[in-house]
Amino acid sequence: MKRVLIVDDEVALVKSMKNFFQFKGVDALVAVTGEEALEILKKEKDIALVITDVIMPGISGIELLKRIKEMSPSIHVIVMTGMLSIENTVSSLQNGASDYLLKPFSSLDYVWEVVRNYL
Repeated sequence: MKRVLIVDDEVALVKSMKNFFQFKGVDALVAVTGEEALEILKKEKDIALVITDVIMPGISGIELLKRIKEMSPSIHVIVMTGMLSIENTVSSLQNGASDYLLKPFSSLDYVWEVVRNYL
């Protein structure tokens, strides 16, 4: 089973995304901080994809992306944000993001269409 790590400080969002992905047959783990995500990635070796928010307390999503790519360049990272910014978009892509999502999503089906390309 493919595994996804969802990182966002919006607890309701990560719970709904986790439930949706599990319904689609994907094992989803969640973290509410970048630091928690890094700890999970150190323990869990079979994560294929990380979906992370940009703006979080502590480690930002961009910094998390950089650290993930240093740890394991083969893990795909999708960056998501509620604040559209050319700087964040460019920085995400320059640092190896596989894709970029703008919140709020029109639907989780839309997110699934993007995510399944990386599983």
